[in-house]
Parts: sequence; structure tokens; C-alpha cells
Amino acid sequence: MQISRHYRIFISVIAFLVFAVVAPVAATSGFSDVEDDVYYFDAVNWMAKEGITTGIEPGCFGPDERISRGQTAAFFFRLDASQGNNPRSAWHPFTDITATYQQGPVGWLYASGITTGTSTTTFAPGAPISRGDFAVMLWRYAGRPNPRTGHSFIDVHRGYQQSAISWMAEADITTGTGLVTFSPDDTMTRAQAATFIFRFVAPGEPTMASDATSTDVCARDLRVALETGGLTPTEARCVAPYLAGFDIDVLIKVVADEARASITLLIAVAESLRAGCLSNTRIAELTRLFL
Repeated sequence: MQISRHYRIFISVIAFLVFAVVAPVAATSGFSDVEDDVYYFDAVNWMAKEGITTGIEPGCFGPDERISRGQTAAFFFRLDASQGNNPRSAWHPFTDITATYQQGPVGWLYASGITTGTSTTTFAPGAPISRGDFAVMLWRYAGRPNPRTGHSFIDVHRGYQQSAISWMAEADITTGTGLVTFSPDDTMTRAQAATFIFRFVAPGEPTMASDATSTDVCARDLRVALETGGLTPTEARCVAPYLAGFDIDVLIKVVADEARASITLLIAVAESLRAGCLSNTRIAELTRLFL
């Protein structure tokens, strides 16, 4: 049948495009890109339960992605709300805040003295925040506690970061990136941000069972791989959710005629075709390109 031939061609193309992608592993945090055995699992799980994060897209937390200054502002604003402090939006002088969801948090940060921005009129919301600057914001949010002892990190040189990082080390919020390094200029990741906030608010908190009800699988890596392989962003975004739950090894075996496509896989392919993710012409073009 003609449609069966399209199934086989489609599966073959997808497998060749994403052969290096590891299939996402479901985790009880509600984010399939946060596995149960990683150091930041409890932190992300807690953040999700408290409403501090909803991830970067369905099923995805993006633990290794950098966190921007604007996203950091939103995290702290939601953190304060989760602690019952009822943070309120306020005026700010920054002309470069365009995202609606950042207006209130940045205004609150400014009014609370947690940030002064990057200049008198800019906050640089899209710029990544460094580990050192994140430490300063967290310290200011905590009320600028005075550490009893200094830190032992030899790579922290900026004066305004000293007390913040000393306090974090003393409070066991950080152990640094090495025996004597904190890496203050490195970009802060979302996993690190979640971990620092969690250790600040809930030190020693035991592992918590998640009540997350989301069954979404994070298809972001698959989608990016599809784009890298030749699909347009629109095509990749359309296709990825249909195949995100399948083991890439299975796809490769189907292509190599070492396994037959399961009914579930065929249905997933049929659904993506029915949704118009790739036209017959595009399937033919990709087949000529990759096979």
C-alpha cells in the first residue's frame, strides 16, 4: 500500500536525522529531562510543587540551559509569593523590559533593593546571569546576612560578591565548583539556580514524592536534532511530540529491517502525517537527501 511505503520512508528519514539523540527518560518530577538520580531532582521537584517554575515547555525543565536575568527575577518573585510574603509589582526605571511576565518581578526586585540593574535605565533581562551575581541577588533577598567567616574560594575577586558567597558557603547553600573554586563568572544554569534556592529555603529537606500529574515528554532535544538534520522549525515542532516517547534504537532497527514497526509507532507516524507535519513532497525531498 502507498501509505505503508510512506510510513517506512518517514521512519527512515526521522531515524537518520536523530540517530544520536537519546530518548528522554520519564522522571517523577513531572519533567522528563530531570531524572530521579540527579543532584537537582529534589530542588526542581520542590520548585514545581511551589509554583516557582513551570519549565521551559511541556515536559521540559531545561536543567542545563542558562538562566537569564529576567528569568531569575521571575524565580525570586514567585519564591517570595510561595513563602506567603505577597510581593507586589512596583515601578522600575528599566526601558529594556519587554516581556510582560517580567515587569512585575523586576519592579519588585528594584523596589526591594535586590537589584539596581546594569545601568540607570537597563536591566538586561535577556542576558545570562553569572553564578556570582546570582549569589548576590540571593544574599540580598535573604536580607544581606553578615557571614561569620570568609569563604575559601580563590577565584572570587569582586568586592560586592564577597559577603554573598561567604554567606552561601557558610549556610551550605554552595560547596563551589571545586575544592577552592566557585566559578563566579560562569553562567548560572537552571539546575544550579533551583538548587541554590532550594538549599536556602529548605535546607536538609528529605526527598519528596512528587504529586506531578503531567505526562508530557520533553521533546525539545528531539526537536532541535530534527532542525539540525534538515527539518524546518515548524516541521520539527510538529513532528517531535509524536515520536518523543519512542526509543531511538527501535527506530534505527526498523530502518535496518531488524525490527518491524509496532502498531503504536505506525499510529504515531500516521497521526503526524494526518496533522500535516510533512507533505508527501517533503518526505520525498528528505528521502533523497538522507537515504
